[in-house]
Amino acid sequence: MGAFRVAILLTILWKVVLPVFIIIALGYLLERRLSLDVRPISRVIFYALAPCLVFSSTAESSVSGTDIGKIVSFVLLTTLTVGLFSWAVVRALRFSQAMESAFLLTTLFVNAGNYGLPVNLFAFGQAGLERAAIFFTVSALLTNSVGVYLASRGQASGLSAWRNVFKVPIVYGALAGFIVNLATITVPEPVAKAVDLVGGASVPLMLLLVGVQLARTSLAGELKVIGLATFVRLVVAPAVALVLAAWLGLTGVTRQACVTEASMSTAVTTTILATEFEAEPQFVAGVVFVSTLASFITLTLLLALIM
Repeated sequence: MGAFRVAILLTILWKVVLPVFIIIALGYLLERRLSLDVRPISRVIFYALAPCLVFSSTAESSVSGTDIGKIVSFVLLTTLTVGLFSWAVVRALRFSQAMESAFLLTTLFVNAGNYGLPVNLFAFGQAGLERAAIFFTVSALLTNSVGVYLASRGQASGLSAWRNVFKVPIVYGALAGFIVNLATITVPEPVAKAVDLVGGASVPLMLLLVGVQLARTSLAGELKVIGLATFVRLVVAPAVALVLAAWLGLTGVTRQACVTEASMSTAVTTTILATEFEAEPQFVAGVVFVSTLASFITLTLLLALIM
């Protein structure tokens, strides 16, 4: 049995995790060698590639309405549960308000897009991608509302936070995809092919972007607290996800995709929020860096458990 488990781990590492990290490493090396101007790439992904990917995944999705409801509930409940746990930690350790906000940002919001979508595609195929796209859409809504509120903590109004939700193109891509799916609208073939091609380009570019962003990150700051936040994100959150998945009755690919997405490293976008609102940006960037690297191990073990 021991040898069998080792064989499973090596297979997952070779076929799922390693390809992801090879592309991330390529992005890291490109940034080190060429000092890329990443903003245009990021904007193309944000405004065109990712919305097309989400649209294709939802428009052609075979996910039932029941499963969609369960995925949405799962995202909300895992975020709430991990949030309550993290809040108890920061209160017990008596962090400053800025560090409290930063810690919550790093433990609550996952890299469900740039990192999570490719991993689910490689691990579970198109069915996994379809479910991960739904998770990603809900996660993006939370990041651009609750995340903005946590980062600002009094510097931005609740109305300003909610306005940001409506500036996220992925939301419109998902809504359009659901409408096409539910109304059984046939997208003209040239349009469908164009959208599929553009969306497909997002997967490698997302991973390259993760590598570029890691190359720009330093580990300056509280290393012990960085380690604690990483532990919550990569160990506590997956444990919560497994329990809630069982409680909600998630099965098959839906369970696999949801648990995997909930177990991802800290979202890169949290560094943008932390910088914008001065919520310990160096600490947040450090957690993004460490949690992404450590996820090489934790994701391999998790996938071996749930596949």
